[in-house]
Amino acid sequence: MKVTIRLHTVLRRETPQGVVDRVALDLPEGATVADALSELGVGQKGEFILLVVNGHIIKRDHVLANHDELRLIPAVSGG
Repeated sequence: MKVTIRLHTVLRRETPQGVVDRVALDLPEGATVADALSELGVGQKGEFILLVVNGHIIKRDHVLANHDELRLIPAVSGG
């Protein structure tokens, strides 16, 4: 199944074609958000990321469907 991942702010990727904020993943049926994060190497080491699928905040165990859009929005801190 095809899933679009939108990478916000510091999660954007540098590629030979420039900075990328959208990635298409081909995942097996029944894949979860955690599987997508693992595929991208994102959300590990205690990183806090807001997970949004098709406009709804979800958890890492959410099962993705074909043509879902997953937005990864990192937490911002400062003072």
